[in-house]
Amino acid sequence: MAVVQVSSAPSRELYDAVVGHLDLEGNRPAGMLLHSAAELPSGEIQIVDVYESTDALQAFGQSRLFPAFAAAGVADIAMAGDRPVAREAFHVVM
Repeated sequence: MAVVQVSSAPSRELYDAVVGHLDLEGNRPAGMLLHSAAELPSGEIQIVDVYESTDALQAFGQSRLFPAFAAAGVADIAMAGDRPVAREAFHVVM
């Protein structure tokens, strides 16, 4: 079953720093169905990801996302924020 995860980044600058290490378009993560980011009026970035399964989402985090936080020098900031919320999706249209 698909999994939807909602997370955030404190700013566009920090989001861009991490995404620059991920190359989501050129090297799409296994199981990723959708990645979207939007800037809120506060400047915070809201991120919505949809993955085929919890296992695929967790594998992406361990193998690529956490190393990208470290490479961008934002691991402390990323880990200090609110934890992402992942839920099983009951309806996904793409």
